[in-house]
Amino acid sequence: MSVREQSPTVAQKRLRVSHTKSRQGCYTCKSRRVKCDEVKPTCGACALRSESCAYPPATSRQARATTSRTSRKQRSPVSFRDTSPCALEFDLPSGSAPASRSMNMVDLQLLSHFMVHTCTNMSLNPARQKLWQSLIPSLAARHEFLMHLLLALSGLDYFHPDGHFIPDTPAEAASQRHQTPSTGIDDHLQVVVGHHQYGIQGFSAQLSALSDSNCHEVFAGSSLLVGFAFASLRFRIWGDSHLSAVPEPKLRLDWIYLIRGQVTVVKQCWPALRMGPFREMLHFPWATEDWKMYPSEMFTAAPPPGCSPRIARFCQGAYEALSRLKMVEESTPVPVEEDEDEDSPRSRPGTTEALDVLESMYMRILYVIQFHRDGKCTPAEIEADMEDAAVMGWPQTLPGEFLNTLGCADVAPSFSLVILAHFYLILSLFESTWFLKGGFDNEILKMDALFKTYGDETLLSLMEWPVSVLGV
Repeated sequence: MSVREQSPTVAQKRLRVSHTKSRQGCYTCKSRRVKCDEVKPTCGACALRSESCAYPPATSRQARATTSRTSRKQRSPVSFRDTSPCALEFDLPSGSAPASRSMNMVDLQLLSHFMVHTCTNMSLNPARQKLWQSLIPSLAARHEFLMHLLLALSGLDYFHPDGHFIPDTPAEAASQRHQTPSTGIDDHLQVVVGHHQYGIQGFSAQLSALSDSNCHEVFAGSSLLVGFAFASLRFRIWGDSHLSAVPEPKLRLDWIYLIRGQVTVVKQCWPALRMGPFREMLHFPWATEDWKMYPSEMFTAAPPPGCSPRIARFCQGAYEALSRLKMVEESTPVPVEEDEDEDSPRSRPGTTEALDVLESMYMRILYVIQFHRDGKCTPAEIEADMEDAAVMGWPQTLPGEFLNTLGCADVAPSFSLVILAHFYLILSLFESTWFLKGGFDNEILKMDALFKTYGDETLLSLMEWPVSVLGV
């Protein structure tokens, strides 16, 4: 047979209409090898021929398929109640008390801010920064008084001096654009102060029982308090200007006494702390008196590149400012007490010792900057080396007699206050440290305004240099 003769048959077969196989048809249709429409109890073919119609028993797979098809046809819109998740059940002892279902969302927000933002900005030294990120939060999770102090510090960082809050996410930043500066500030103040007060109570209880067994917790608490004391100035500056009808420039000195308590902890438990997990917090490689081995001319040289404009101005005038303070101190007559011999040697109460501390701090800064690495570092790296010189610790080394000359309530213009302004300038150099930035600038300017009101030309002339450094 030729190809031409075969083609009609092939075409006929190809034009045959296809159909799906019947896998669940009746026995009669299967024996006749015809498609069964599977209508029950009698299919269409058997009804047409008046034949008996019987189906094979349904398998499990067929039953599921049939049920699925039926359910899809009869399915109604699913209600949200049917899809709500149910709590898992756990076999717990019958005496177990259920945990509290309420959470303080404000505290959780402050804790989140500390873990995301605050802990990474408490130190410019990488080793100390890790302790703020891991060890201090870990201790706070086990000691309630530390958690209060941690949340209080985070609250100060969360608050910005312009009356806004520091956002952790872009969404928070966008939402704040539509808020007024005073939104929620009063409530925030209450939360921060409350955590600070509760933390102080617990810290005092631990401090009264200070030993090697709890010295690490107490040291963590004192570190949190030091950060809080430094940062409190910018916080209270906003309060003085916004929460009082007639703002008055108040000088704050109580923060100094809060910081000085850390010295007691370190001295009493020095071996345990120096060998414990906080040892990096006590390591300051630049805190030396090596500057005494070099001639004074070296510290009057031009600052190396890499310094910020403020630090550069400080380097240009620090040595001369120290010399002027010493000259005024030496030329000031010392009052003679009634029961004191006029010929006996006399010293000014704490002023000489305070100037010695100031000189040590200033010269450490100049020494660090003159010998700083390769002279091509960033201002933040220079500030990190200044931190390693322990110049932030001057409040802990001030003589008590000097603080007594300042008073606590109403601070009067005096030579001691001028010296304090020069100490404040050290902290104003740390422009990369959030808890120091801004607060001490304002305190120096308030002192300058106080001296202008007082009208003492000598004291005013001594204040010119610190104010000029801030103006850079």
